Amino acid sequence: MKRVRCLYRVSTVKQLDKNDIPMQRIECMKYIDMMPDWKFDKEYIEKGVSGYNKKLEDRDVLQEIRTDAINKEFDVLLVFMFDRLGRRDDETPFIVEWFDEHGIEIWSTQEGQQKFESRADKLINYIRYWQSGGESEKTSIRVRTKQKQMIEQGINIISVPPYGYRMVKTGIFTKRGVERKTYEIIPTEAEIVKKIFNLFTEEGYGGIRIAKYLNEKGYKTHKGFEWSYSTVNNMLRNPIYTGYLCFHKTSVPIGGGKRKRVSNVEDWIYSKEKIPEFQIISEEQFEKAQKIKKSRKDKNNQCEKANKEHFKYQTKGEMLFTGYITCGGCGAKLTTRSSKREIKLEDGSKGYTKYSYYACNNNSSGRKCDCKKKSHKNNTIEEPVLNEIYKYFDLLEKRDLSEYVRKIHKNTNDNEGKQIKELEKNIKEYSNKNEVLKEEIINVITGKSTFSRELISSLMEENEQKIKEYQKQKMQLEKIKEEKEINFEQMLKVKSMIPDWKEILKNCSIEKKKMILSSIIKEIVVYDNKIDIHLRISFKEFLETAKKFDISKIKGMNPKIFENMSNTRTIVNFTNVGAL
Repeated sequence: MKRVRCLYRVSTVKQLDKNDIPMQRIECMKYIDMMPDWKFDKEYIEKGVSGYNKKLEDRDVLQEIRTDAINKEFDVLLVFMFDRLGRRDDETPFIVEWFDEHGIEIWSTQEGQQKFESRADKLINYIRYWQSGGESEKTSIRVRTKQKQMIEQGINIISVPPYGYRMVKTGIFTKRGVERKTYEIIPTEAEIVKKIFNLFTEEGYGGIRIAKYLNEKGYKTHKGFEWSYSTVNNMLRNPIYTGYLCFHKTSVPIGGGKRKRVSNVEDWIYSKEKIPEFQIISEEQFEKAQKIKKSRKDKNNQCEKANKEHFKYQTKGEMLFTGYITCGGCGAKLTTRSSKREIKLEDGSKGYTKYSYYACNNNSSGRKCDCKKKSHKNNTIEEPVLNEIYKYFDLLEKRDLSEYVRKIHKNTNDNEGKQIKELEKNIKEYSNKNEVLKEEIINVITGKSTFSRELISSLMEENEQKIKEYQKQKMQLEKIKEEKEINFEQMLKVKSMIPDWKEILKNCSIEKKKMILSSIIKEIVVYDNKIDIHLRISFKEFLETAKKFDISKIKGMNPKIFENMSNTRTIVNFTNVGAL
């Protein structure tokens, strides 16, 4: 008697019937009853496992079957249809052939036995899974297209609501009689969403710090858990809070594998129209949050040399310039420190007062540094720097640079744009070459091709390498283009914000001050007798435009300030900076 084992598989849990797969089991048992020399031995079940997206190495049940086959524990593997074994044309045909080589017969209740007695058998085996994979691709395309259309039309297809919303019935039914559901804002949670975005965009809090704040306040997530960095981070990226439905934020890689986050937001699918009843925060604040995230990521990736829009990496502590203030004598970062000083109180007793200062680690620890002063009081640096920033605000407020900046913007972007289009053309060309080589594999199997499988694989690898190189070049050019766009547009943005910034800087919290100043100042270099302020705003274009005006008509403005601007820095000289 032949020992028969059965494999049942469904791709999604929705296909289960009360957590079981009865239809496939019934058909397999009927088939066993028709075979007089067969005896049922065991069954294997895969619940919600995609035979197309999941690779062989990730399918635990199939690995178990292979181990049992090596141990000669059964003689026949029976499935309802062969696609239950898988739908991947680069793996499944060879799995079936592997079982045959190990003495295991492969049978389907609908298609009979798969043999390997001739070349034709091998070709039929390959073509079967090639067609099956194609059907999976077509089904996937149809599903994605339908989902995209529904999201673009503003129809919600996501069953789990994000924080700030609950699911409510709409009274609208699908063709199958299922009532659609949509989001409804939960007012109390919406206030917490607003708080999260405000802490991030206005106070400079990071994800970990926000999560800690929420946990200290006793707030819980939807499921009653404590807040984490990842939960906060995902919320800050979710456009639903601006009123736009969003889908395809995660996906299964081409060729299968584990579901991963789609990092490029341009690949996400959005509703074409904003849904006002879903909106909790403004689009401007959401866009600012994305820019802050990108700026902080670039800092982690050591991209600070690029003159692009920047936001404070962290806003802890009381000192304004932590993180971008350096020593002019050795180039080391100035760290912030605090100490206590003994004072005499009114009643005659002793007390202590706390004071803060900037210090050079190299100088204070005896390492090489050309500066004589080891430390600087915070007011001797912060006050003159703020005064100089106010001067620039006054100057910028008087100039209209829009037309000039737009002209430069257009001229500088043409070159990168043409190169990007050429690279996209090359990427498409080599992608098409690989598609042709994939089709040649069938000819190799049938013996009609003059090429070997190794040669085709080598050619495909070479093409893939070229595609990766072109994609890398394209990303670099896109980055340059983006940096130029930011560089030429940030002056206009700064100009529009100047009136608010001048007022806010005098009255806002220390965190908000840090956020504003870090978007203006690139670096502060402190010497024994002067401070150099290197600004993020490029003033070369400003200088050329400003020279067209009669500077003498600007009351109270020193013409020599333009000399400093040409070097993209301001020099503040001071003589009363004493060491502590």
